[in-house]
Amino acid sequence: MSFLKKFLKLESHSQDDTLVEAIKNDNLKKVTALLNIEDINKEDEDFKTPLVFALNHSSLNVTKFLIENGANLEETLEGNSIISHLIKVNASIEMLDYMRSIGASTIYEYGQSPLEMAIKTASSFETFKYIFENFGTNIPEGKKYLIHEIADSENIDFKTKVKLLELLVKEYDFDINEDESELHLSSKLFNKRDFELLAEVIKLGACVNSVASNLLTFMGEKKVKELSSHILKYPINNPKYILEILDFDTFKEYILNTNNINGILLSITKSTMLHDKQKIQLAKIALEKGANINELTTSDHPTNVLYTFTSHFDIGKNTLYLDFLLDNGAKIEDNGFSALFTAIMENDISLVKHLLNKGADVNFVNYFDNTAINFIISPKAKFNNVQEKIKMFELLIENGLDMNIKLSHYQNSGSNYTPAIEAIIDISESEFVEYVLEKFPNIEINDTVIRYAITRDIDINVAKKIIAYNPYVIFENEKYSKIKEKYYDSGILELAIDNEKEELVNHILDTYSDVKSYGELVSLVIKAIYSKFSINTIKRVISIDPDLNRLYYVFSDDPHSETTLIRFLRSCHEYLTQEQRVEILRELVKYNADIYASLTRLEATKSNLDNVGILVQQALNNVFEPKVLEFFLESGFDPYKPTANLNESQMHSLINRFGQVSDESCIEYLEFFKEKGFKVDFEHKNVFDTDILLGAAMMNRPKTIKWLIDHGANVHVIGGFDNSPALHKAISNYDNTNPMLRAKTVKVLIEAGCDIEQIDSEQFTPLMSAANYGCFESVRVLLEAKANPNFFNEAGESAVHRAILGEVKAYDDKENSNLVRSKILAVLKDTGADLNQSSNEVLPALHLSIIRDKKDIFNTLLQLDLDLNALDMLGRTPLMVAIAYGDIYYVNRLMSNKKIKLDIVDNNNESIHFSAVIRSDTSMGLKMLKYFIEKKVPLTNGAGGFTLLHTAGYYANFKAIDILKEFFPDFNIKDSQGFTPLHWTVYSNIDIEQDLRIQMIRELVENKANINERLPNGENALTLAVYAGFKDVSDELISLGCDIQVALNTLENIEGVPSEAIEYLKSRI
Repeated sequence: MSFLKKFLKLESHSQDDTLVEAIKNDNLKKVTALLNIEDINKEDEDFKTPLVFALNHSSLNVTKFLIENGANLEETLEGNSIISHLIKVNASIEMLDYMRSIGASTIYEYGQSPLEMAIKTASSFETFKYIFENFGTNIPEGKKYLIHEIADSENIDFKTKVKLLELLVKEYDFDINEDESELHLSSKLFNKRDFELLAEVIKLGACVNSVASNLLTFMGEKKVKELSSHILKYPINNPKYILEILDFDTFKEYILNTNNINGILLSITKSTMLHDKQKIQLAKIALEKGANINELTTSDHPTNVLYTFTSHFDIGKNTLYLDFLLDNGAKIEDNGFSALFTAIMENDISLVKHLLNKGADVNFVNYFDNTAINFIISPKAKFNNVQEKIKMFELLIENGLDMNIKLSHYQNSGSNYTPAIEAIIDISESEFVEYVLEKFPNIEINDTVIRYAITRDIDINVAKKIIAYNPYVIFENEKYSKIKEKYYDSGILELAIDNEKEELVNHILDTYSDVKSYGELVSLVIKAIYSKFSINTIKRVISIDPDLNRLYYVFSDDPHSETTLIRFLRSCHEYLTQEQRVEILRELVKYNADIYASLTRLEATKSNLDNVGILVQQALNNVFEPKVLEFFLESGFDPYKPTANLNESQMHSLINRFGQVSDESCIEYLEFFKEKGFKVDFEHKNVFDTDILLGAAMMNRPKTIKWLIDHGANVHVIGGFDNSPALHKAISNYDNTNPMLRAKTVKVLIEAGCDIEQIDSEQFTPLMSAANYGCFESVRVLLEAKANPNFFNEAGESAVHRAILGEVKAYDDKENSNLVRSKILAVLKDTGADLNQSSNEVLPALHLSIIRDKKDIFNTLLQLDLDLNALDMLGRTPLMVAIAYGDIYYVNRLMSNKKIKLDIVDNNNESIHFSAVIRSDTSMGLKMLKYFIEKKVPLTNGAGGFTLLHTAGYYANFKAIDILKEFFPDFNIKDSQGFTPLHWTVYSNIDIEQDLRIQMIRELVENKANINERLPNGENALTLAVYAGFKDVSDELISLGCDIQVALNTLENIEGVPSEAIEYLKSRI
């Protein structure tokens, strides 16, 4: 709404704009000329009044005029209090003061306080000051301390921050170090690298303990010197943190004026602001005041002044301050630490010599059980090359270093007594190790040292020297078998092979012929191949293994045993050429490896193949190797000889069980063995009654199947665990076969003469089986071959039914199972399947999709032009079934179709109204019932006088009573058995809560149902309720006056009534 009368008369916006500009410019004269008083509270098209414009632009004079002339001042403006809003729009102090004086709101529960708004909008210092003076300095609960809010602000400029912090600290007594919930202010500013503001808060007393050690690096000596007096001024700054950043004069003044000299020498020593002569001057003053020359740090592992000095500075030959400390009693070794060790670590050989000359203990063992050797070999030691390390080591040896002192080496070790040579070989260079061995030829070499010689990256000649100390060492419990739950020992040969050191392996074989020459967990031959050793080396390893038929254990989740030869065939293909594989096989057999060995399951089963022989092992590599096969045959191998627990040949097993081997590969093997004179025994079956053709069908090998049939296999054979023909096996046996491959297999079998209408043990034809298991591509092939889509089995099912009823995920696409089944239904329809047909046992397709709640299939069926009013075996339409039992989705979809008929009556003479009353979702059912009544759909009485009211009683649908009473004036109406609706309410055998039955009883009685109406045999409702075991219902009937004596008399004459029921009624008389 416009502010102006002229605008109200739909004239131009121009005067509106003129008024707004006048308000913005606080031009009172112009505003009074343009604005009629009666329009003072009217809103523009954005719902803003003149006062809102005046406040938004801090137009004080206009604001006063508007308020004095009746302008309405709201409690809030744009989600904030009036004062907070004024701060947001950067109003003048005068405007804030005027609005405060007339009582403008300062707080709004859901808005921001004035102080919060000032921080958010980075108000001027004057505005903040006004807020502090008039509204206080409190920040709402849950916010940061005000000091931090200001310091953290990204919007408030530096100068304003400084002035605000000074104001808060000096005039409002804020503690700049308060708020334990936040990181300390100085630390926070340091981390943000805001050194400018950090300097200012230091002047205001911010604690610098946590950042003192870094101030020199980041702020420079000049700035730190400038801040020194401020830092010392505040007691919160701990001397132990700040003294080392003080310049000489300030430090001296501090020492002279303090009575607390604890830690003073440490601070002098660590200072980078002082040169050595200045440190000596200050140290002398400190010592005169009683400082301890050996005072300790306060760390978890305290060290003295001398150690601190050597660990903080590069000293070399500049020992002026060091000598001062030593001359005044400083200890080189003190409290478990040695200054010598830091000098060694720093590679400061001049300092090491100097300390040794000053009496340093070269064999000192420190707090952590480290010796000088630890610091020579440490990866952190600052040696530029091995020669420097050797030079340092020689110096220590010359000064009496004892190599027999044990040391701590392994982190988290249970023992801290490691021989020096063990630690050296573990982490040092070969050149250094060799030097130590030459220097100490008689040093004791333990098993671990030998292990490291083999496993570490050490020069082979050094490794040979170490191994020579004890080549027959046994590494106990080196290998663990998860299957056998047992540890096995190992020797140097296995360790060398494990670490792929072929040259060292050959050295061991050349030099130590009687070392342990076999592996107990994995064959050394296999390990040598995995290590990519040369053929000659592998053959040497074979030749020394005393038992190449030793069993090794594999696959912890399904334990098997295997020999070296089987493991070689199973897993070494990628390392060798075919010729090399034959050469290795010959060598294995030469040294008595058994060609008839197998991969054997340790826990034999009746259903799995427990022995997998050499042919299968070779074939699983998926590379056809005729030379290897020829070697097998040379050794007496027969591919068709039945073996293992399942009584099948290896060729049968290969075709029947190993999908990893391709169809084409199977043909290659069949052809190869045929050319070598071997014939397939087509009559032979394994323990499951499966011959080789059925095995090929199960695995969907179309090329293999054709080859077998062409060479004499019986295409009509029946067998296997499911006693089914080959065509059914190809369809149903495995769910992970490629759909096109399955379809191709089906086609080959059909072309070979398989009966496409044959029934299997599941009473399925091949087409029904394909529909059941979701094999769409196979369905297409069968239909192209003229399979009958309308065949019904003894269970009354057709392929259509099996497409819907199949419980497994569709083989062709498990992720889109219903889509596959929908496609099957479509192609069945296209080839003549009657989708409307049902049997006495099975519903029609559309009914079935509703009952099974398969929406995708339902929608597909709707598109296939089937009869939407087709009747099932009970005469019900799909809509009747959907209303009674289906999701509302199906009801809505059907009702929206114009072809749907509402007036069909089923075989029990029940109209569609009955379905609505039966529905478990009673509220939706009643809506439908009302709809049918409004549409005047004829209401029938069911067969045998079972009316809609009886149905409501049967299902305890008490909510239907209000609708039904219009059609049933007599609520005691009886069916052909003499039952009233009340009788069915208390006696129906469906699963209904007793509370619902009770509610229905009350509704019926309220509508004049006779509580004592009796059946022809004299039984009343109470008789039925007690007989049915409904105690709560019985109690209700009694409370409503149902005759207990009648019920008692009738029940006593019924045989088999529990005595408890009789006693219950007697107790209620």
